[in-house]
Amino acid sequence: MRAVSVRSPARPQRPASAELQRRRDLRRRKRVHFAAQLWSLLLLLSASAGLGWLLLRHGWLLRTPEQVQLTSRSPFNREQVISAAGLRFPVALLSLDGASLQQRLGAKLPVEDIRLQRQLWPPQLLIDLRLRQAVARAQRHTPQGRETGYVDRTGAWISRAQQQQARGEAVPALRVLGWQPRHAGTIALLLRELPPAAAISQMEFRRNGELWMQSRALGPVRFGSLDQRLPRQLEVLSHLAEQQPLAQEPTQALDLSDPERPELMLVPPKSSEN
Repeated sequence: MRAVSVRSPARPQRPASAELQRRRDLRRRKRVHFAAQLWSLLLLLSASAGLGWLLLRHGWLLRTPEQVQLTSRSPFNREQVISAAGLRFPVALLSLDGASLQQRLGAKLPVEDIRLQRQLWPPQLLIDLRLRQAVARAQRHTPQGRETGYVDRTGAWISRAQQQQARGEAVPALRVLGWQPRHAGTIALLLRELPPAAAISQMEFRRNGELWMQSRALGPVRFGSLDQRLPRQLEVLSHLAEQQPLAQEPTQALDLSDPERPELMLVPPKSSEN
């Protein structure tokens, strides 16, 4: 018998126009879905921005001075700090510019370390201040004339207005004359290294570049121009101060400009500009 092949009936072909319409519908649904997601994202961002604005404007407010808290070691009272910081109530906690606050506090108060912390609940501003301790009275020349103030352990200038904020602080006995910003490093070194036996009561930076000191043990001491010999000069000063006091006349001074050859010299008269 002859084998007879049976062909399966051909599937009907989908019209090209129907396939094209299906693709168009699919693209349209994707666009609609994307647009819906985009609108949802925009609404969420708008709501977040609005909520943030409301919080900045009306939430987490500092309404009273009592919401400004100082650490226990602060030498200043709350009213002094608020006045120096220029705070006005009510103020939004999150809108405060920490750098500006630190700058204002440092300009008005004798402080060397300022730390600010925002507490959201309950809303408070925490301020930690470390006092710049005045270690010497100081004098400097300005275009307006002589100005008196103080210096701290780093040799930095403290104005009288700043120091007046630190109530109860003792007035230092040491004096620094002729202070200039470039002398701060040298002053800091001298404050650390001056021998106690010399009992220095005054440092004077003269306009000719020389350093003079007044010692209760040795009288006037000339160091001369400031250079790399200063550490050696301090060693010699310590050695001489620990010996018997020098038998020098009131018009004489100890010259340590050459620390290897200390000698007595006549005290030169001060010029009117010193």
